[in-house]
Formats: sequence, structure tokens, C-alpha cells
Amino acid sequence: MGSYAREYPLDGFATERELADRVLERLEPWFVVRREVYGTHCFGARLRIDAMLRPRDAHAWRNPDVAFGVEFKVPRLADGLKTYAKWVAQAVDYTYVDWDGYGRRIVLTCPGVIAAMGGYQGTRDGDGDLLVAKRLMGQLGVGELVLRWGYGLTVLVNDGRVWSERGGVGCGKHWNLNIRSGSR
Repeated sequence: MGSYAREYPLDGFATERELADRVLERLEPWFVVRREVYGTHCFGARLRIDAMLRPRDAHAWRNPDVAFGVEFKVPRLADGLKTYAKWVAQAVDYTYVDWDGYGRRIVLTCPGVIAAMGGYQGTRDGDGDLLVAKRLMGQLGVGELVLRWGYGLTVLVNDGRVWSERGGVGCGKHWNLNIRSGSR
């Protein structure tokens, strides 16, 4: 991965609310943003996700009904791997929720894997462990909302650039972006 696609931290935010406010404000020209959406998990629990994003202009997307859930966290490296794993598990749980008005959706973590794992300093681009984590998350219906040097805010699924501020719709032109269950 060249420096153009290098991920940078979405840090300097004291609270998740502050991070969500800033990121969602930047996304509003391209997405209809609905905050604090509720839904019913397949086991019956009522859950809430921080936001849902639906493209304002879906004509460039393969799936005109595409939408993404977003779960924000302010990563604290001192919390360690256990906290990160719980956050990813939460995002996976959210892919089994029938969100009111949206159905089941891919869920984006914001920030993404590299930020949560503290991978900005000393991590080589394309680090195998991080790539495996990103691909596994993608197979489980979890993507990332990250900040990339050359693209701005970027939606990644399976480490593929689905959409970005500066590049518009990428893989979203070709990928259905529906939640899958069973054989992949």
C-alpha cells in the first residue's frame, strides 16, 4: 500500500460523541445521516447503533438500497487487545440486527483496525496480521470508516475502498454490500 492510501489517526477527541459529530458532519454532503438508530437483534434484544448512513445519490452504487451502520469508539491503547476484541464482537453482533427502517446492514467501526491497534508508528503498510484482521472482519460483515491520506474519509470493507470523500464510489460500484450468512 503506497502512502496515498496510508491511514491516519482520527484522534484528539475526548468523547465518542465529539468524534461522531465531527465525522458525521463531514459525511453529510454525500450521505443521509440518521443518528441513534434502534433495531431488534435476532435473539430479541433491542439495540442501538450510533448512526446509519445512506448515500444521497445511489445511482453510482451497484445496490441502490445500500446503507451502513457506524459504531464509534475513542480507542485507548492502554485498554489493550481485550477491549478492541470486544468492540469488534459488538460490531459483529450488530450485523444480526434488523435495524428499524434499514434491515440488516454492514457495520463500520470508526476509527478502524490500525487506529485501534496503535498501528501508526512502527507498523508496515500491508502488515499481514492487520490484513487478516481486516479481511476476517469483512467476512463477518464489519467494515471500517477511516481517514486516508489521499482519499479523506474512506469506507473500507475487506480492505477494499468502497467509497471515499475524494474518490467517490469505488468498490461500491461492483459490490452488492449485503450481509451474508452461511457459505461465503
